[in-house]
Amino acid sequence: MAFYKVGILSLLLLSGIFLLGIEVEYGNAQKMCLQVCDNEVAYMTCPSSGDEKITEVCVNCCTADEGCKLFRADGSLICSGTPE
Repeated sequence: MAFYKVGILSLLLLSGIFLLGIEVEYGNAQKMCLQVCDNEVAYMTCPSSGDEKITEVCVNCCTADEGCKLFRADGSLICSGTPE
């Protein structure tokens, strides 16, 4: 009887380790974005706002919405928001 208990516990332990390993693998593959303001961004434009310049934004290339473009003060493009 004790043999079966040890076998079942071992099987559960190995199954748990296997499932945790899969979860960690997929967790590392996801994109991580830091919620940090990029001080280089002077303004941005988004498809939803047309050509309107949106100023005083706290955004970076990773957190910008899809299709939004971030610009420096001299008008040069920094990056465009990409889908997650």
